[in-house]
Amino acid sequence: MPTNLPAEAQKALAKYQVARTLQDKIKALEEALSLIPDHKGTEKLRAHIKRRIAELKREAERRSTSKSVRKDFFTISKEGEAQVVVIGAANSGKSSLLRMVTNAKPLVAPYQFSTDRPFPGMMLYEDVEIQLVELPAILTENLEETQFTNRSLGLVKNADGVIILLDGLNNPVQQLEKIVQLLDEAGISIKPRRGEIILEKKDSGGVRIVNFGSFTGTYKEIEEVLKNVGIRNVVVKIYGESSIEELEESIIRETVYKKALIVLNKIDAASPSEVNRVREVAGSLGVPFISISTERGEGLDILKREVFKSLQLIRVYTQKDGVVSHKPIVLNKDATVRDLAERIHKDLARKMKYARVWGKSVKLQGQQVGPDHILQDRDVVEIYSS
Repeated sequence: MPTNLPAEAQKALAKYQVARTLQDKIKALEEALSLIPDHKGTEKLRAHIKRRIAELKREAERRSTSKSVRKDFFTISKEGEAQVVVIGAANSGKSSLLRMVTNAKPLVAPYQFSTDRPFPGMMLYEDVEIQLVELPAILTENLEETQFTNRSLGLVKNADGVIILLDGLNNPVQQLEKIVQLLDEAGISIKPRRGEIILEKKDSGGVRIVNFGSFTGTYKEIEEVLKNVGIRNVVVKIYGESSIEELEESIIRETVYKKALIVLNKIDAASPSEVNRVREVAGSLGVPFISISTERGEGLDILKREVFKSLQLIRVYTQKDGVVSHKPIVLNKDATVRDLAERIHKDLARKMKYARVWGKSVKLQGQQVGPDHILQDRDVVEIYSS
């Protein structure tokens, strides 16, 4: 964010910080945008503001649409260990995919918009149940927005992960670029998160910085950025790798990061050059890419595995008196023995003395470990308490 913004622009950005309604936020940002000079030094700030305005307008339209409907069919309760939504253009094969990998029986039809509401199904990957939800198309076959775009994007925000399904016969690179743009306008990023900046506003105390990671920038630059938007008292918590640009974006925007998988359908008919181009774009985004054919059933086992992998989950099996449970407890990657104990029962976590672990996370099978031991997928754990 450039130094020495015009005073009126600073006031407008300060209004945005205290605005409570979507309309007030949009008004404040549009005012700020009109007052910020358009030159190289303000280029990134103006881009952040434009994207945030687009995001807020989409949210306002989504809320307006949901209020006008008597019964909201765009609500799906989460089931299983995680919820993953499937988005894409019309006729990309979303319904066919759901039929092939879950217990659901959605309508599969050769015309656009056969799906007009979210349709859930349960996918079994080995011994883990993952809920897949087909969302109504966010693009037409001509890659234009649909009447479902905003509401489907709203469900992406609440899901644990997202599959971007591309039609291999209909400009898949263009589809992917358009979908990523729509996600960005909705405040959703599928790029891996390098770091995080959390701003905790206070009534007094000035600017305090707590750095838990690596930050590219100086204390003075941070103060200047905050001053420009009217933030005087705040605790800035920095995690991972971050920079001044990410601080600017975190102030203006409220980006939600989602675990994603890019899937190219109709691989049996797509040209090799198109497949390679999609792979390159996915690589530039840092998102895993696979290709499948729902018609021939190709690549579906790989898809199940990659969905589970993309969610960054692990399975842990408990043991008691030498008997190992058949059903795993599913935890987030890097979960500890303490996390496992708390999932079972808070009293067990409080009373536990140690645990014995069999699996990849230990050098010796049956090794005794403490509560901070980090577990890995398929570990077997027996917890001992007082």
